[in-house]
Amino acid sequence: MANNLQNIKLEPDCENCAAYCCVALAFDKSNMFAYDKQAAEPCKHLDEAHSCTIHADLDEQGFKGCVRYNCFGAGQRTFHEIFEGRSWRDHPDQAQEMFDAYRVMHKVHEFLALLREVRKLKLDETQVSQVANFEAELTPLPPWTSANLIAYETCGTFEEIRAFFTGLRDRV
Repeated sequence: MANNLQNIKLEPDCENCAAYCCVALAFDKSNMFAYDKQAAEPCKHLDEAHSCTIHADLDEQGFKGCVRYNCFGAGQRTFHEIFEGRSWRDHPDQAQEMFDAYRVMHKVHEFLALLREVRKLKLDETQVSQVANFEAELTPLPPWTSANLIAYETCGTFEEIRAFFTGLRDRV
């Protein structure tokens, strides 16, 4: 495993985030969300302290999608590591950059979480090596910046990892 991978927390920590998921992501009114929300628009239930005012009742209020959503720790990592604790509220000129970086970091963390699970499968030597290579690429040294993170989305690695996962169907 990449040296810095062991230090990456892949669980959400909403208290140490700037509520990126509540702002950056869009959702459509459905059985999962009670109303339509555009990307980069704060949820109407988000307070000034980046907390959800209906968190205890999300399911009952029609926000099953929020209950089921997992950022895999991408929110707090983007907030603290990429933007050094700066909030989109306090730095509106950087808000879109923050949301874009969060969106890609979420993909990075989701794949890292899946790769951790893949390591539990019976893999051959080549597959173990592929997992290690993907983990190293997703945890670069020096660490992510907003610019290289946003650019990373189009490099093709996410597609390579998806194809790798598809090739593991016989192992599950």
